[in-house]
Amino acid sequence: MKILNIAIALTTMLGISVFANTEGQSLTLAESLNIANSTSPQVKIAEAAKDEASWKKTEAYSLFLPRVTLGGSHLFDEKFMLQRVTLGGPPTTIEMIQPYTIWSARAEWMFFDGLANWDRFRSMSHGTDAADKEADWARFQLSQDTKLKFYKAIAAVELEKVSFQNVRTLEDHLSRARAFQKSGTGTKFDVLRVEVQLGEALSETLNAQDNTVLSRQNLLVGLGVEDTGQSLQGDLPVPDAQRVANLQKPQKIERLDYQAIQDRELAAHKAWLAAYKHWIPKFSLFGQADYYNNISKGLRDQDFNNAYSWGVNMTWSIFDGFASSSQSAQADARQVQAQQRTLQAKLKTGFDFDFWKRRYLYSAALYKAKTIDVEKAKESVRLATQSFKAGTRTSSERLDAELDLFRARAGLVNAQVNAAEAQVNLELSVGKEL
Repeated sequence: MKILNIAIALTTMLGISVFANTEGQSLTLAESLNIANSTSPQVKIAEAAKDEASWKKTEAYSLFLPRVTLGGSHLFDEKFMLQRVTLGGPPTTIEMIQPYTIWSARAEWMFFDGLANWDRFRSMSHGTDAADKEADWARFQLSQDTKLKFYKAIAAVELEKVSFQNVRTLEDHLSRARAFQKSGTGTKFDVLRVEVQLGEALSETLNAQDNTVLSRQNLLVGLGVEDTGQSLQGDLPVPDAQRVANLQKPQKIERLDYQAIQDRELAAHKAWLAAYKHWIPKFSLFGQADYYNNISKGLRDQDFNNAYSWGVNMTWSIFDGFASSSQSAQADARQVQAQQRTLQAKLKTGFDFDFWKRRYLYSAALYKAKTIDVEKAKESVRLATQSFKAGTRTSSERLDAELDLFRARAGLVNAQVNAAEAQVNLELSVGKEL
């Protein structure tokens, strides 16, 4: 008996502390969505990936432009190579001509590589398109995820209220049962029965309090903000089966994440085409200008001359230790992976639509049934209370009617949040809000 009283006191104190912590700044669904879009790490990561893809496209575009390099060297000490020559007399040696100081500028432009650079550029372009869509999808997914977490947090608060009402009702019945036992109109059985039910209700209340705290913290973690005791303000959406009853599976998948996967597949295909052109010879134009001094060693001396050259260059990699062949095989494997991801995403999208549509329709029907159950349970409590006062019903029968009402209210909240979860995921499956 002492343990039960301690549990009641502990639950009451925990309930007071929970509601005290939530007093302060309130947080609505609209405010949660705004915070998520501005502070969420998920969105920032997607935006950074989008910027990275954009710069990769710029890097690929640079392959079409000429390469210009500047260079220079100056000798502080030297011993040049010697060349033996014969000028009609005894052999002699002369130093090989080499500049003491030289400045060079070289430009080179590849004008033919089998269109490998074009394929690389197209691959990066598709990658950029995919990153753009993935960033937009991340925002939409974050919005839906925030909605679901907010609704679950609101539902946890409602279930906690129902749990506290159940505990208070059982406490009243326990006091009444003890009073009846002392007066001789009740039995020990009635007291023990209520005490058992109260013990279970206290455990459920502790669980409900934990769910309230954890659901709110889960929401705040998703928003990327610290827990400062914010309270939640809002209602669960009312399910409406007519909204989705006639909704058909889209003929064309409009989900941005699926379209991004398709772009990734195209990017992998273009990368494979570029990798398999390693065997084609490459031709480029080049030009070089030199400003050199091979007479004196001083940097400020005026003994500088100039030279230039230009022409066409051809390179053909005949054997590189199978490095290029390995890279092309890797590109082929990546292309196969991308194709299978696209197929897998297509199949999953169709399944998700059917699954969550059925879940929503079931939850909407269950919500409607639970709404009726709550009204019936209220009327049952009213009749049981009147009959108890008239002496035709017992206190246990009245308690059973009240417990049925609490169970019906909890079932109503659960059906409502399950419908909200199904709606959020159904919108994700079609890629837009309904």
